[in-house]
Amino acid sequence: MNLPAWLALTLLPLTLAACVDVRVQPGAASPAARAVPVASQPAARGQVEGASIYELRRAPAQVVQSSQAEAAAAFNGWRRAQGLAPLTRSAQLQRAAQVHSDDMARMNKMSHVGSNGSRVGARAHAQGYPYRHVSENVAMTPLGIDSAMELWAKSSSHRAAMLRTDVREFGLAQTGRYWTLVMGVRK
Repeated sequence: MNLPAWLALTLLPLTLAACVDVRVQPGAASPAARAVPVASQPAARGQVEGASIYELRRAPAQVVQSSQAEAAAAFNGWRRAQGLAPLTRSAQLQRAAQVHSDDMARMNKMSHVGSNGSRVGARAHAQGYPYRHVSENVAMTPLGIDSAMELWAKSSSHRAAMLRTDVREFGLAQTGRYWTLVMGVRK
């Protein structure tokens, strides 16, 4: 893929992101793109998957808000389309996801690590979820649940997490352009 020099230079610092949402500013005389890491997942301890997906879209004038019901339907619809059973919504995992989306919005940064250093296991535990396994996908997109699902589905590590057959419950939350999906199975 040949990228214009200005876009290549914009993406250069983001080589550790698994997904990148490149937004072209509407009405700009010359395209002024802003690359934003959308999702990252460690491939192995201390390593992060290399950049593999670039989304070229116009940013909407305002963030597309999706209801919890719409988000849950999109996620379980995607699982059904893959031949998997839908997951049950968990109030505890929903709170863990919401707390993390809120935190990322406050930090104005997408990360699997909270502002207090917490990770998904600690956040699920703090909400009273006794887990055997818990995993998390995060995304940053102003385009709503369909975009978040598309980005996760295109990233091999995030797709693998959503395809797990050993999880039973989930929570999925949005705060502005920040998304958190937490999936788990109880002890």
